[in-house]
Amino acid sequence: MQPKVSICCVTYNHADTIAQALEGFLAQQADVPIEVLVHDDASTDGTEAILRRYAAQYPEVIFPLYETENQYRRGVAMDATFNFPRARGEYIALCEGDDYWCDPHKLKTQLDAMAAHPGATFCFTNAYVRDAATGAADRPFIPYYPEEAAFYAPETRLYDLSGIARLSFIPTASFLFPRAALEQVPGELLTMPCPSGDLRLKLLLTALGQALYVHAFTCVYRLNGQSSVMARWGAEQAARTRMRCGQMLAMLRAVDAFSGGAHHGALLALMDGQRRVLLEAAPARGQLRDPDMRRVYRALPAVRRLKFRIKAMLPEGLFRRVKALLWRG
Repeated sequence: MQPKVSICCVTYNHADTIAQALEGFLAQQADVPIEVLVHDDASTDGTEAILRRYAAQYPEVIFPLYETENQYRRGVAMDATFNFPRARGEYIALCEGDDYWCDPHKLKTQLDAMAAHPGATFCFTNAYVRDAATGAADRPFIPYYPEEAAFYAPETRLYDLSGIARLSFIPTASFLFPRAALEQVPGELLTMPCPSGDLRLKLLLTALGQALYVHAFTCVYRLNGQSSVMARWGAEQAARTRMRCGQMLAMLRAVDAFSGGAHHGALLALMDGQRRVLLEAAPARGQLRDPDMRRVYRALPAVRRLKFRIKAMLPEGLFRRVKALLWRG
């Protein structure tokens, strides 16, 4: 049977959480056929065994791929390389193996909303943020930062590319979009090196039409997971930060070109955010030769400019030791 929705899930060392993610998919009461496409990136903690058990129990629904060598470390775009090409559904939904869907009506809610908004090329909802480290009370995912509250309203609404760019983080586990829209995006834009594939995807898909926010809490995002990208970024060395930010800038320039420059101002704000990370988390004296870096540097408060000057003069090894002390908002 042809699936209506292809659920794409990437997982790595999620033995403690992958079963809950799969159960959330299987619990959907959407009255449409689904397929679950899982890519296991050479897990070493028993994730593969759990996937094999579920695939054996639901052979017509769950279709895993197993790597013998980790592909994320090689810079490979996970879903775009391993899951999207396999997708047969009219729609594609995302959820990583350390998050899960908490609403059995998630798919039906979003499918009905998309049918009511034919110009939408991307759909998302709110989520709960669950702090896996501290056990703090769950909080809404959107707006992720207090300063983004001005760009968010607790109601179903449409966003253009400028609007969606102002919401820095939205829950990946809530993404749903037409496969036909994805097929309008050049493949090289989906697979070019980029450490934030969810940001790239929401920008590219919204550039094709509009993003539809459905005001519902349909999923749970686990903060501070040991294998999370955010946790790895916080511990990386300066050279890695420079490479990551360089890739993000290249991606944002590509989105700007793809959208014909119609939302340059909003995308420039995202680019400048990456430049600030470079100046403050991976400083180097030569960075100020670049006119855009110089512009962003001059807009920093005096104390941050002083921190940059001090850190840029430190040897790399010493800088790493004082980074935690000096890297403050």
